[in-house]
Formats: sequence, structure tokens, C-alpha cells
Amino acid sequence: MTDQNKYLVKDLVGFEVVTEAGEVLGIFKDIIETGANDIFVVGEGAAEILVPAIKSVVLKIEMEQRRILVDLPKGLRPEERPGWPGARKKK
Repeated sequence: MTDQNKYLVKDLVGFEVVTEAGEVLGIFKDIIETGANDIFVVGEGAAEILVPAIKSVVLKIEMEQRRILVDLPKGLRPEERPGWPGARKKK
């Protein structure tokens, strides 16, 4: 990301995180710095989704709408991770 695409964590806390299809994944809570790329912590209730903060996943940060548009890779949703906290049981 270029310098113009860098944001302060405090400015993003509370932003709604949404997929291209309009699915609300939750609210941006925090960031984890890994050294390779940052990870966005997105929460909805007890469930959390860890979203890689890379160009192919984080498509757009809309400051005025307080929204982050993402293309979430398969396997990152809690319901796709059986046995993890927040995972939903399949019926």
C-alpha cells in the first residue's frame, strides 16, 4: 500500500466490514501486526474473523461511510472452521 492508503487503527475502529455481495461480517475491532502483513480483527458478538490486510482482500476503505469493503477468502468465516470459538454448527 502506498502512504496515501495508510490509516490509523483508531480511525478504523467501529467501521462496518462488508463483502462485495453486501454481507456484513462485523465491526472492525483491532489490528494484529505480524511482520509480513497486518491482520484486521473483525467481530460480531463472540465470533471474530481475522482478515488479512492485503490489497487482494481489503478492496476499499470508505472513510465517509465508515465501511471497509473486503473480498474474504474461503475458510476465514467462523462457520467454516468447525470447533473454533464462534463457529456455527451445520444442521
